[in-house]
Amino acid sequence: MAGKKVLILSPLPEDAARMLIGAKVSASELEDVSIVTYKGKQKSELISAVADADVIIGDYTNNVAMDADVMRAAKRCVLIQQPSTGYQHIDVDAAAKEGIAVANTAGTNTFAVAEHTIMLILACLKKLLLAHEKTKRAEWAQDEMPLYGVFELWGKTIGIIGMGRIGKEVARRAKPFGARLIYFDVNRLSAEMERSLDLTYHSLDDVIAQSDVITIHTPLTPETENLINAERIAKMKPNVVIVNVSRGAIIDESALARALKDKRIQGAGLDVFADEPISPKNPLLDAPNVILTPHIAGATNESRARIIDMTIENVVTMLRGQEPINIVNGVKPRFSR
Repeated sequence: MAGKKVLILSPLPEDAARMLIGAKVSASELEDVSIVTYKGKQKSELISAVADADVIIGDYTNNVAMDADVMRAAKRCVLIQQPSTGYQHIDVDAAAKEGIAVANTAGTNTFAVAEHTIMLILACLKKLLLAHEKTKRAEWAQDEMPLYGVFELWGKTIGIIGMGRIGKEVARRAKPFGARLIYFDVNRLSAEMERSLDLTYHSLDDVIAQSDVITIHTPLTPETENLINAERIAKMKPNVVIVNVSRGAIIDESALARALKDKRIQGAGLDVFADEPISPKNPLLDAPNVILTPHIAGATNESRARIIDMTIENVVTMLRGQEPINIVNGVKPRFSR
């Protein structure tokens, strides 16, 4: 590890990072390792900072973008370790072109996100926030609540868009509620996996049209941006609930807000937004029957610990000249550049 530099783009103090890395290596291994937390604001400062970094820990807030210019400047870098599942702020193709491996922490927050999904589904169906607000005002709405529509999950059709790790865990948790489970993914599961999860594969249009609940678990790509738009919302059931814990830009937020205001759909539970932190001008802020959370679905105490552990483990593995896990851009790491 002698003479190596670790650059941290996340808001993580250098002392904390040194302590975390030091818990996994001997004092002698860490002796000549430089650990620096980036504090710049301008792109020119970032380009200067990455020039002599061997390993870069990405920004979990997604605010420090790494484009092709940054990748070209990172002449010594062999690994960008993103401390989150998402990495949309990193140009992974440009990194691959420069021979830089990019890894994420996929799987560390799977259970947390799946639980958050089920919570939002139930809260939307049962008008939990409305019942809470009325009761807090000492309004006893026991007979009034059914007028707003309070529904069971039993017997409903849940459409899962995206059947990766999180989609599968949502299916496992939804099954005991007695819901019918259908799904769409660009890569269909094996027949054995479909049987084990009690899932039925449908086209995206069929999932959109048949579902009482639509929950989104697909990455943000050019193909999935605005996947849920005005045209698709118009094809949904009038009592549908839409849940998004994936990426905000997968939904056309203006179209969703209009549908909620026009009572075209029943409700929505959203943990992610096209612009984060959420803008005061976001049209969903004054939409009815919507539950909004600040991108915390995967941020339990347990998942944060797993994310930190995997991030540090991958950094240490790379510094030792070994191959890290969860590489997302297909680059076999070079241990010296």
